[in-house]
Amino acid sequence: MNKELFLVRHAEADATNFDIKDIERPLTADGEIDASKLGKMMVDLLGTPDLILSSTAVRTRTTTAMLAEQLGYDPVNVDYDEDLYESSTRILLRVINELEDKNNKVVIVAHNPAITYLAEYVTGAVIGNVSPAGLVHLKFDGAWAEVSQNNMDLVKYYKPAARSENN
Repeated sequence: MNKELFLVRHAEADATNFDIKDIERPLTADGEIDASKLGKMMVDLLGTPDLILSSTAVRTRTTTAMLAEQLGYDPVNVDYDEDLYESSTRILLRVINELEDKNNKVVIVAHNPAITYLAEYVTGAVIGNVSPAGLVHLKFDGAWAEVSQNNMDLVKYYKPAARSENN
């Protein structure tokens, strides 16, 4: 039961408008470009995923919409989960452990530091800090309910700069 998990940090968000709530912050123009590039790169990695889960924040919704379009994933089927906004390693791990095993390729679009902490927790690898529009590709041979500390394999961490060099 080989599983692949793609942890995505939302693309670059506007940090200059202090009149809006954090959850309502939109992507910057560069963030939109990076999200689109990430989606194109992900097509080669996984084709169409079985499931996409996303935080409810505007910046993650926009990133997710761009990824779904590139991946040929029906945006109506995206699972928007309020728990992914301001989440923790514990919450993300619970979400993963509750996934149905029919889903072999899963994309989760969320926020830092939770994305970084989770990737490091389940792999034992030191990633440091997942960049905006960064992608952590993980593999696991087993059921989602079995994912735990140090039992997933880190395939690769993709940074936006690395994508720009390849495209």
